[in-house]
Amino acid sequence: MPTRKQRRRRAKDFRHDMRVFEVDAEGNEIPLAELRTPEERKPKAKPQQQSKGGRTLREPPQPSWQRAIRRGGLMGGLMLVAFVFVIRTGPIGQRIGIGVFYGLAFLPLTYWIDRTAYRTYQRRLAKQAAKKT
Repeated sequence: MPTRKQRRRRAKDFRHDMRVFEVDAEGNEIPLAELRTPEERKPKAKPQQQSKGGRTLREPPQPSWQRAIRRGGLMGGLMLVAFVFVIRTGPIGQRIGIGVFYGLAFLPLTYWIDRTAYRTYQRRLAKQAAKKT
């Protein structure tokens, strides 16, 4: 006699039409995996070869201080606002000073990030050109 859990699982299998076993002539449940022959089992997927082209790289623009000021100034302004209005742990003068310091620190950081991305792109192009020749 099957337990309540076994009956519920079997009812669920029939509801969703997912039989995971077969019942033989004697009433025994045999898992479907044992019934399948090796030929009937799905063949393993062959590993796909990666395409040679890959995805195309977006060319980063040459680094410039003007772009760094525009982007770093935006982040610096957000940091200034955050330090002055959101973080209220000290006097207003100190918060403004810290916000301005972080704002100015974003300018060379942004330029450095742009320069690193551009140099990495140039190296990658040189490596691809060397492979082709």
